[in-house]
This record gives sequence, C-alpha cells and structure tokens, in this order.
Amino acid sequence: MTEKLDIAIANYKVINAIAKKAQALTLQDKKYVSEFNLPILGKRFTDYKNDINTYFDNLTDIVLEYAYLELFAGFEATVIEKIRLASGEIIKVSKENYGNHFPFVGYQDRFVKNENDLGSLNKILDLLENKISPELHSELKTIVKYRDKLAHGKRFHEDVILSSIEDTYSVMKKILEEI
Repeated sequence: MTEKLDIAIANYKVINAIAKKAQALTLQDKKYVSEFNLPILGKRFTDYKNDINTYFDNLTDIVLEYAYLELFAGFEATVIEKIRLASGEIIKVSKENYGNHFPFVGYQDRFVKNENDLGSLNKILDLLENKISPELHSELKTIVKYRDKLAHGKRFHEDVILSSIEDTYSVMKKILEEI
C-alpha cells in the first residue's frame, strides 16, 4: 500500500535530476536561460555562475517542498483508505454477529471511526497514537508539524526540520506496515 509514496519519491527524483541537468547546461551556456524560459531571463548578471546556482538552489528547495507535500498527501490518502477498509470490516462483523440483537443496532455505524471522522492529519495522529510504536508516533508528529508548516505557511510553526525525504518515506512506510 505504498504505491502513492513510491510515486511521490520517484517524481521527486526525476524532477530533481532534470533541475540538476538544466543547471549544468545553463552554467555551460547562457542560451539555456532563454531556452528553459527561466524567470531570471533578461536579468543583468553580476556573477553569472553564482546567480544561476542561487536560482537553482532555490528551485531545488521548492521542488523538495512540493515533493514532501505530495508524499504527505499520498500517506494521508493511504491511511484513510486503510481506515475505510477497517471501518467497513468492523461494521460488517458487528452486523453479522449481532444483527438486530445488538442493543444499539441503530447506532452501530456511529461507534466506528471512518474517514469522515478524520478531517486532518492531527486527527489521524491521535487515532494512531496507540496503534504504532511511541518512536514512530513521535516521528509522525514531527512530520505532521512540518507538513502543516508547508501547507499553512511557515509563519505559524517553529522551525521543524526533517532529516531527508527518504527518511520521511521510510517512517511513513513503517507506519503503514504497522497499521
């Protein structure tokens, strides 16, 4: 169930490789500034190589942020899908075993968490707290804070730093294996 995570990492690697190749070509020949339609087109360069490197360093940071957001979205969608499947199974077992004899038959569905109850990663975090190891839960809390920082604006959160996108992928994969 890590297909969405795998795609996010693959997309990041491809776009990052393209950016590095574009950077190398642009450093070799200024014509690539216009060929790639870089937003620095028409700018008077004071230090051509430094300006190009600065542009691509900033671009790489942006690509990484988008990759994290794609990775988080894939993780969230996968967790919600797992919850949907588990919720359906719980309701099915409840109805099969208790049928109309269950004291709260009209309310069975309300006793089961489903994707409608989980409108945010923080709610998912709360739900997973007792399901995953404390170490993974702590790492997931940091990941959620970083995602919130990216999605809602850097001004709302302290500096949250993740070690790498590959490490984040690994943590998410372990969590999906545990749930």
